[in-house]
Amino acid sequence: MPKNNRRLTDREIKEAKPKDKNYFLFDDAKLRLLIRPSGTKVWQYPYKLHEKNNTVTLGKYGDRTGFVSLADARKMIDEIRDLLSRGLDPNKNKKSQKQEALLRAENTFETIAEEWRQKQSWTEKHSKNIQSRLQKDVYPIIGWKGIKEVTIQDILQILRNIEQRDAVSVAQRINGYCTEIFDYALVMGICDSNPALGRSKFLKAHTIQNRAHLSDKELPDFIEKLYSSDEANITILAIKLLVLTLQRPGEIRFAEWKEFDEKKAIWHIPAGRMKKKREHLVPLPKQALEILKNIRTLSSRSPYLFPGKVGMMKKPISDVALIKAMKKLSENKMTPHGIRHTGSTILNESSFNSDWIERQLSHVEENKVRGTYNKAEYLEQRKEMMQWWADYLDKLNK
Repeated sequence: MPKNNRRLTDREIKEAKPKDKNYFLFDDAKLRLLIRPSGTKVWQYPYKLHEKNNTVTLGKYGDRTGFVSLADARKMIDEIRDLLSRGLDPNKNKKSQKQEALLRAENTFETIAEEWRQKQSWTEKHSKNIQSRLQKDVYPIIGWKGIKEVTIQDILQILRNIEQRDAVSVAQRINGYCTEIFDYALVMGICDSNPALGRSKFLKAHTIQNRAHLSDKELPDFIEKLYSSDEANITILAIKLLVLTLQRPGEIRFAEWKEFDEKKAIWHIPAGRMKKKREHLVPLPKQALEILKNIRTLSSRSPYLFPGKVGMMKKPISDVALIKAMKKLSENKMTPHGIRHTGSTILNESSFNSDWIERQLSHVEENKVRGTYNKAEYLEQRKEMMQWWADYLDKLNK
């Protein structure tokens, strides 16, 4: 080892050529660069602790990610000298750092978030929607971070970014997802706090906008156009069943013949197709049963009531087809989902029990305690209510 404290330069290191045997270039007497015959250049630092000589390897020389530059090697030497002054072995500390890095890699926010998402009892579509939102707005900012390293400021940055594009409701949902993810991590013992808890209160005020729907005064014109439309059109028939049952558009589109008991006038939607993974019984008024007869002549060869175009009998009608037809019939005033709002309003104003209406719409009880004990289907009451609704629609068409 040379006696002088000569300092290396990057140019000197880059120009150093491999030889037949290993050799060293020294920086400040102790820090050294091992140059192998293969051309690989590796930083090393020899040290003595408890009367024993040893060497710690710092990494390969270079400016790329994962390599150690000359400046970084010098900084690492300062840390090693501090460890030695405290009687700590830098090689053992290096192993500990590697273990911590591995643990951080296993417990990144994205890893834990995906674990949380996969444990939820959502439909596949809903789960993918949430994954898409996280991938778009959350993972680019904190997905790579260890979940314990995420700060309140990180969460606020995410929410402000979303708020800047005037998507406050999206920011509120994202904050809700993050809060649940951190709660999950807390239960699993992976983190110690929840930096997302209550952060949505720092967002600007947001006025909730209901989906486009019709008022009771606008409904008659829509019903007249719907009922006078082509009864051999699959899309029109799908909208009619949607209007008569007030189910979600997705539940209508993916409806299968095996789910219908026409003798008992019941449509049994399995839990796997419901938004909240809860099976749902839908009473069918007489008018809906008549529509089923018409549909059967058009789609009996398909497992779906409303298959796609000719040659696509194994796939359901698209959501775009429903949206376009509904907008045309309502003169761009209503979406397929909007009829649920209109129906709910009219039924509530007609003094029907709100519990019956909420069950018909397959809404989850907001009061979780009440929802746990209130498992009543109100099937008989809903049969009468939905027959009243179907008759009411018939009167609007006269």
